[in-house]
Amino acid sequence: MRSFCLFCLVVGIVGAANYQALSAEFRLSDGTVVRGEVASFDDNGLVVRLDIGGFSPRVNWSKLTQETLKDLAKNPEAAKFVDPFIETPPEQEKEKTKKKEIVIKPVPRTERPEKADVIAIVTAPAGLAILAILFLANLYAGYEIALFRNRPVVLVCGVSAIFPVVGPLLFLSMPPRDEYAEGESSAQEPHETGHAAAAAAPGGSSGVRASATTSAVKAKPAGSLAVAPIETGGASTPVAEPAIFKRGDFTFNRRFFETKFPGFFRVVPSEAEKDLVIVIKAAKAEYVAKRISRITMNELHVQLLRGGTEAAVSFTEVIEVQVRHKDAKG
Repeated sequence: MRSFCLFCLVVGIVGAANYQALSAEFRLSDGTVVRGEVASFDDNGLVVRLDIGGFSPRVNWSKLTQETLKDLAKNPEAAKFVDPFIETPPEQEKEKTKKKEIVIKPVPRTERPEKADVIAIVTAPAGLAILAILFLANLYAGYEIALFRNRPVVLVCGVSAIFPVVGPLLFLSMPPRDEYAEGESSAQEPHETGHAAAAAAPGGSSGVRASATTSAVKAKPAGSLAVAPIETGGASTPVAEPAIFKRGDFTFNRRFFETKFPGFFRVVPSEAEKDLVIVIKAAKAEYVAKRISRITMNELHVQLLRGGTEAAVSFTEVIEVQVRHKDAKG
């Protein structure tokens, strides 16, 4: 019995405390005062159980004064609805909105060298690769210049390897070498000596023939056909000496072959070309042909003298073109 009385006393004290906390005056912004205790509250406001009896209409949170809202905020159940309507002082607002200061920490950086090391750049893998490409390009330029200027390939490439850029430019500025003129000048002396001896011999006929032969050799123009007697079987037979066309002196293209050798395009050669052959010296081989079967903008096709097969020769590979008698030796 005593325990039951103690329980009733505790319940009464707690109820009185809650009643005192919830029963209060609720002041509105228009000056109206509502007395009672809170019956219910939600997002739209609260309903007050009036002291005089009955319930008040739902009062919106925005209509309550700040003091009333702060008092209601002490109730944990009402705080979540009241807090958005409580005005914060400017000082507290600034503290809330104050951004956290960003601290920039120093980042370790690699120190840059004051001056670029040329040796380090050259010895790097990329630098070595560039040097190798330039060296090979220099040798290739020397090779092409040697073919273009009719110079020894080994000599030009060797000089280009020792003196890059300067070596190829040096040979490019030099005039092309004329091998035919050098061979003719070296062979002219023994011919003249023989002719002079024949002229001094008794009888004037041999002297006349020697003089005619010498004048025929000297009168041979470059890039044309001349006739000189060649001893075959004890008798003098006129055989056309070769006409030579070299790269550097002429540009080898379709127009060159069509204008210089129109007779070699015929299926049946004329009387002038029936005993002649066209010899094309290329970078990789030499072609002795009796006619030009067809020609394009980049290459020509020739019918070889031996076997009658057809071979294609690119204009870029042609070094020299000769027209000579089929019995003459190159």
